[in-house]
Amino acid sequence: MIRKVVRSFLIVIPMMFLVCVIQPASAQDFSACQKLLKDLLVTFNRSFEENNPALLKTPEYQYQLRELQTEFLKYDKQSFMPSDSVQRLNNEAVVLALSGSYPKALHIVESLEMSGQDAQLQYNRGLFNLLSRKFQAARDDFSNVSNHSYSIVNSIVAYGKEKKFSEGLSFAQGNQQKNSAGKWSYNVGLMYKYTGLLPEATDEFSTAIRQKDEIMAYRLQRGDILMRTGNQKKAVKDFEKVARKHAKAQIRYANALLSLNQFGNAKAVFEKYLESDDKTFRGDAYLGIAHAFYGLNQIREAQQYYRLASTLKRETPALLSGIGNTHLSNHDYQSAYNSFDRAIKKDSSYLPAYLGRAVAHYGMKQFELTMADFKKAESIMDPDNKFFADLFVTRGFTQYYLKKSKEAQEDFTTAIRLDGARYEALAGMSSIMIDQKRYSEAGQFLSKALNYEQNYDRMWSNYGNLLLHFDMFKKSYNVFKKAISLNSKNIKAQNGWGVTLLENDQLDKSMVLFDSLIKENPELPYLYNNRGIVQAYLGNRHEQRRQVEDANVRYENSFQDFKTAMEVAPARKFYNVNQGNVYKYWQKYDEASLSYQTYQDKSALNNTAVMYAGQERMKDAKYYLGVAIQIDSLHRVFQYNMNVLVKGKQKEMMKLVASSGDDGPFADIGIKYSRDGFVTIYLYDYEYDTLAFKGRHYMPLPVAEYKEDYFIPEYDFKFLPYPKHKDMVKTRRVRYKSQKVKMPGKKGKSGTQCPVF
Repeated sequence: MIRKVVRSFLIVIPMMFLVCVIQPASAQDFSACQKLLKDLLVTFNRSFEENNPALLKTPEYQYQLRELQTEFLKYDKQSFMPSDSVQRLNNEAVVLALSGSYPKALHIVESLEMSGQDAQLQYNRGLFNLLSRKFQAARDDFSNVSNHSYSIVNSIVAYGKEKKFSEGLSFAQGNQQKNSAGKWSYNVGLMYKYTGLLPEATDEFSTAIRQKDEIMAYRLQRGDILMRTGNQKKAVKDFEKVARKHAKAQIRYANALLSLNQFGNAKAVFEKYLESDDKTFRGDAYLGIAHAFYGLNQIREAQQYYRLASTLKRETPALLSGIGNTHLSNHDYQSAYNSFDRAIKKDSSYLPAYLGRAVAHYGMKQFELTMADFKKAESIMDPDNKFFADLFVTRGFTQYYLKKSKEAQEDFTTAIRLDGARYEALAGMSSIMIDQKRYSEAGQFLSKALNYEQNYDRMWSNYGNLLLHFDMFKKSYNVFKKAISLNSKNIKAQNGWGVTLLENDQLDKSMVLFDSLIKENPELPYLYNNRGIVQAYLGNRHEQRRQVEDANVRYENSFQDFKTAMEVAPARKFYNVNQGNVYKYWQKYDEASLSYQTYQDKSALNNTAVMYAGQERMKDAKYYLGVAIQIDSLHRVFQYNMNVLVKGKQKEMMKLVASSGDDGPFADIGIKYSRDGFVTIYLYDYEYDTLAFKGRHYMPLPVAEYKEDYFIPEYDFKFLPYPKHKDMVKTRRVRYKSQKVKMPGKKGKSGTQCPVF
């Protein structure tokens, strides 16, 4: 019995061992290769989805790659037969491609005959061609296996990488691919973007997001287009969603916040990125923080971070423009010009740099060059963005200085609409209204401007002159006083101050002031004209005091002042009206009449009427005064003189008006020193200041625009398994020592000795 059992045991052991050494596990080894390949392709494709080749250098990826190589070598050693060379070469090419050796992989499969082979082999060759940038060859391979996997998507990518966008779109319209995880829509959307069809591109990116929201590029591309088309709020939402996982998106998110003028929030996001371990975008983060500080009007801090950014990244147009903006804030126009000009030389299509250079030209009073740069950047002058108000003011004054009043008015109007407190634009509008002789509107604009800025002497001087135009002498007295307190060297303000002193019956002070002004500025005709008026009134005063000789001296000096004024400025014909008044005092009526006729305006008509009234030529006096009233029926001097003329009560009316303290369109001085009870009009001369503002130079931020446009293929390589061979079973030879079993009996003692327990 024992002998039978032993014999059976001896038979079973070799059979069990034979089962163990025969190799049936090749299929299992191949599936391991396929699994490792599938895992590797996730990272390999992600490097293209995120445009991040560094993912293929990571230790994790390299470790997985070595595992795949090891497993494939094991499989090949166990299962390869000479007839499997095509499959082996395909698999080796796939491993080479995953290692980054794209040309070598392509070289291997190019030597293979494709006819009669598995379609996967030609599809793989198409992928190798795509990786090696042989786009036409790739499309040819994909067209032969058009129903295979991602052949349509990869064909579109080949068109896109070759910049054949129209052909690619035509191909895509006839070949849609479903279940592509959004890649078909994304790549088609990118082609629309390249061809300028942004709404269509946005729609395709949205479709891609709905299909697979995990791929970062879909939202980044849509966000970039939204930023470009002015939908910053929507762009912020796209960037924010992917910013939690991707540093690249975090930087974009912060820049989008800058475009919404959320400077504090943007700065916080940039600083959070700097706290992370990622070093890729540190230069961009420093640049963003510099922009944020500039937006917060902290210029010194902005300059510090611009310097930091310049140590980590090359001089980009955005960086150079940011630096230029800080120079503008400090009114260092030459340095600003240098920065903006360098930015333009690096990228002539970067429009914010043209805006900055335009302002630099403006600061250097190069107005033609200013307008040339503004014209180049006209497309980004946003009339709905309040941060462009200063630019519209700058362009408005440039147009004004170049005598383009209509265009200047449009720019000032836009600036006021964007910022109602923009006093520079209000003052600019007042200058245009003055030029157009719309004095009432000019006064309204200038009055508003002075509510916001009260330290600019020229604005006060112009406002005072407007008040002089309306004979509002009492009010203009304090206005000119304010202007002189701000700048005692403002000649136009001093001239107005002299007129108001005269109208305030401070004739001696007015005379001293004009003597001093003429001594320092003998070339200014309006000073002579106005001093001549003072001298004429002094002559009236002497005459009232019966100081005839002194009166004649004053009249003579007055006449000489008017004569000098006309010699200096012969175009100012209204000086003749004032000279005619002196002729009238001298009773030289013919000369007076000729002087009045030289400048036949309503004031000259009034004075002619007064002259005829003094000669008792009442009919002529009424005629001329009637014509004057027809021209200006609301003029109170004309109404007053007509009333006196009709009633013949000159003295009574003179006393009545003089005692009323009225600050109407004529002043008390005209009646106080009247020789006949009528008001003789003198025409003061004054000049408006040309306004020039130093400029706030708060520029719109040069927010970074990312042009990271890349097509996303799908590299779904597959290994080709070796076929099973029925004609032979490959075994593995295993060396082993034969074991002797101790049998009962004497002979059984020989052989292996069993240990004694």
